[in-house]
Amino acid sequence: MLRKIMYLFLIIFFLMGTLAAYTIFAGVNTARQAVSPVGDFVRQLAIPATPVVLPSPSVIVNQIQGEAELVTVSMKLERIITAERNNDIMWGLLGENLLFVAHGHVEAGIDLSQLRQEDIVVVDPETVMINLPPARIYEEKPILDTERSYVANRRTGLLTRADPQLETDVRREAEQQLIQAARESELTAEAQRRGELVVDALVRAFGFTNVVFTDGPPPQVAPFQQEVPKGYILTPVPTAVPAGTPTPGQ
Repeated sequence: MLRKIMYLFLIIFFLMGTLAAYTIFAGVNTARQAVSPVGDFVRQLAIPATPVVLPSPSVIVNQIQGEAELVTVSMKLERIITAERNNDIMWGLLGENLLFVAHGHVEAGIDLSQLRQEDIVVVDPETVMINLPPARIYEEKPILDTERSYVANRRTGLLTRADPQLETDVRREAEQQLIQAARESELTAEAQRRGELVVDALVRAFGFTNVVFTDGPPPQVAPFQQEVPKGYILTPVPTAVPAGTPTPGQ
């Protein structure tokens, strides 16, 4: 009789243990299913963020020099030059007077081939600072229009002949006066303005919306740091593999 009672207790204990184990397993599984959507949501937040790659100054310099090596403007000028010699000798009998009408074509511009990497500072994806070479007058180019320039009047004394050197000197003086007149005009300022317009259009092709031209070397700025939303990570920027480099497995 006592043995039967013990068997009965063992059977009841076994059933209760089995029921308890099942209850615990079911509870853990339910909790895991409840936590799973939260974990999926968190994993969705930690998605890769596209890194912002700023163009380097060297790339911008090459683009500018490749598209517009020289920016120029020009203006036409006219001057009247008078010259004389020996008019105070022998009552002007050995003297000479010359009236010369000079027409000229003066050019000014910016030599963009002189632009250096140090002249460009990329601030952020929207802003870039550029120090352009100053505009200048191209004095080495022909200034005097020889086809349109002419001697309007020439008088010589009774005891002398026209001196070719006097006309040569007058032509040189005419060129210098034309260059000086161009310097006193707004020619170089206009060349600088047009140069900035050309470069502005070229640089905006990189996506910049704010192009700042400086009067000297642009100030150095802190390296750009991309803002990444919480939970996002930046994916590494793939690097270019030189041609001919063997890939893994080859």
